[in-house]
Formats: sequence, C-alpha cells, structure tokens
Amino acid sequence: MFAKYGPVLVGIPLLILGFLWVFAPATAAANLSSELLTGAALTTQIGDSVAFFLGTGFLLIMGGLKRDATMILIGGSLVGLVAPARIIAALVHGGAMTIEPLVVEVLTLIVAWVAAKQIKNQTEA
Repeated sequence: MFAKYGPVLVGIPLLILGFLWVFAPATAAANLSSELLTGAALTTQIGDSVAFFLGTGFLLIMGGLKRDATMILIGGSLVGLVAPARIIAALVHGGAMTIEPLVVEVLTLIVAWVAAKQIKNQTEA
C-alpha cells in the first residue's frame, strides 16, 4: 500500500507546483519563499522550475501507480539532491539556511527509497 500511495502523495504537491509555475509563476515563487526574477533570468527560472516540478511530480505519481521502482527512485533522487545543494548555497554562497524545505526534500527521498525497496522486495518474492 505504501509503495503505491507514498510516492503519489509526495508527488501531487510537486505536480501542482509545476502547474503553478506555468500558470501563476508569482504564486509558485511565493510558495517557495522566493520572488520572480526578470528578463532572461525569469525565462530560465520558470522553464527550469516547470521542468523540475512537473518532472519529479510525474515520476513519483506514475512510478507509484505503476509500481515502478526506477521511476520512483529517479523522482525522489532529483528532489533529494536539492537538499545538499541548499546546504551548500547557505554555507558557501551566503544563502539563508532554510530548514523546512530541507526536511521536505529529505523526507521525499526517504519515501521514494522505502517505496522502491518495497516494490523490489515484492517482485523478488
């Protein structure tokens, strides 16, 4: 049950955020305690954010529904990689240490790892 619905539950907010980046980028940025950039930086910010959030949300949701451990791990790992980058940004580049998003990113990775492990164990049995 967890292997199917855990990734779906963490993927839905990511997918919603991806659509927000398409249709209401100021709202999406505000949800991430950020603001919209300008010019070419805005284009990059929106394009990269749409790809990241729609991509990870899709991988987690479809991976859970299809019980595809690889899709789940890829989606979870992409989100999980944000955590060390966030720490580096704070410690090396003077960014703010944002604990709440860091916890969400690590929990998303853990959900993906546990779900993928359960799926692999069920297919091997």
